[in-house]
Order: sequence, then structure tokens, then C-alpha cells
Amino acid sequence: MNWDAIGAVGEILGALVVVVTLGYLAIQIRQNTAALRVSNDNFLYERRDAIIATLVTDPSLAALQVKHDNREQLTDVEHVRMWNQHFRDLLMWKLAHTRLKEGYYSESQWRNWDQAYSRQFIGEFPPSWWDEARPWLSGDFADYVDSLYKSESETS
Repeated sequence: MNWDAIGAVGEILGALVVVVTLGYLAIQIRQNTAALRVSNDNFLYERRDAIIATLVTDPSLAALQVKHDNREQLTDVEHVRMWNQHFRDLLMWKLAHTRLKEGYYSESQWRNWDQAYSRQFIGEFPPSWWDEARPWLSGDFADYVDSLYKSESETS
């Protein structure tokens, strides 16, 4: 065997190693993306659980939620507490939307969060609440919520 033949075999083996390496990297990237999506979902569930835990562990906040749900008149202090409690939920919805836009969330993951939060906000909170909260948000998410309130008002 001459040196040209040995060189040709070496080039073929080198190309084969490159192809195998690229395949391995593609698998690793796919697994990493899946792990990031699971991690993002877990983070949102943990944050959501923390918000719910405040209602469970703080009797005054739970009583305030009941008062709000029964559409009873809230004092100014109660209004501030309730507004901020709901704003925390709104920020969770925004975070899920941001994760979708960044590519860390799949469409199906987003749909699960979006359905829950859009029902909560659009169905439960009047446009005046959104008008008060909107200045704190901007960009695609605020435009998205605007469109939901607009389509809700058109169907009502």
C-alpha cells in the first residue's frame, strides 16, 4: 500500500468521524432543548405553586380572595393587595409568553398556560383592570393581551 492510498483511507475515516460527531451533537442539542423546556415548565409550576401557597398560608389573603370573588367592595388597602396578587399571575403569563418567543417553550406548552391565564384574566377581570396593569408591560405580550380584550369586547 502506498502513501496515497493510506492518505485516501485517512481522509475517508476523518470524514466518517466528522459525520458521526455531527450526528452526536445533533442528538445532544435535541436532548438539551427538551431539558430546557422541562426546566422552564417546572420553574413556572414552582412559581405558580408559590403564588397559590400564599393564599393557603395567609388567611387574610384567602379571605380577601373570597371577598373579591363575591364581588364585595374592597377597601383601598385590600384593592392594592388584590391588584398585586393578580399582577403576579399576570407576570407568570408574560413569562410563559416570553419563553415561547425565545424558543424555550413549545406551542403546546404555551397553549396550556395561555388557556388557563386567558380564561382567568379575560373572563374575570374587566378591561379597566387591564388598563391599569398595561403600563407596566410592553411589547408583544401587551399587544397580545390587548387583542384578547378587543376580541372579547367584539363578541360580547
